[in-house]
Amino acid sequence: MPELPEVETFKRYLDDTSLNQQVKAIEVRDERILNTEESYLRESIIGKMFESSIRHGKYLLVYLNPKFLVMHFGMSGDLDYYDNKDDPPKFSKVIFHFNNGFNLAYISIRMFGKVSIAESFGKFVENKKLGPDAYKMSFEEFYEAVQRRSAIAKNALLNQSFIAGVGNIYSDEILFRSKIHPRTNINSLRDNRVKELYGNIIDVLEYGIEKKGDLSTYPNEFLIPHRKKEEKCPICKSDITRYEVSGRHGFYCPSCQKES
Repeated sequence: MPELPEVETFKRYLDDTSLNQQVKAIEVRDERILNTEESYLRESIIGKMFESSIRHGKYLLVYLNPKFLVMHFGMSGDLDYYDNKDDPPKFSKVIFHFNNGFNLAYISIRMFGKVSIAESFGKFVENKKLGPDAYKMSFEEFYEAVQRRSAIAKNALLNQSFIAGVGNIYSDEILFRSKIHPRTNINSLRDNRVKELYGNIIDVLEYGIEKKGDLSTYPNEFLIPHRKKEEKCPICKSDITRYEVSGRHGFYCPSCQKES
């Protein structure tokens, strides 16, 4: 967290509040959050307009003409647009002060996020080795990516060079809906199963965007409310199984998601 739906929510919030605003000053409250020199950040942004934004995977890029401000939100990132009369939001790490008297705070509680500058969008994606965006990709892009991978399904979905944007929580939901065991080799899936998996990736992410990433609002038929010990599958009422793969804990239903 935040995963693609949360970052898409941040993008839409930024678009509604901060686009076409000129930056008059930047306040760096904790330079550890920067993935660039503070002087270069200031040089690249002050006096520039927030012209447009792009979300790719879990990254939000703001076009400054010609460069991009890059924000990654880590485990606990957020944005807050606020009036000068208010106190800065708690855990603000970088604050962009606009000419209109308002401010945009980049918030990070656990310091896993990063703020940086990219010379171009294409170079940024290439340097980060990011795959196609999980929500915007075509089926052909996904199918081609699947054919190149021999990883298990869970690891493939988490690998940002495979597709960008899916994390631990949404990967569990996608595999649950697809009735795929998390340890299934992804390139062993038949074409119809690959197509079903692709459709569920889009559907799960779209629903997450509609919910603005608020997991507490998910209805009972999703796996997400049952991702904890001693929970039952919402479909077959079997015990949900907790497992570990690549250092992360996931959840699945061993009855609905049989290992092949």
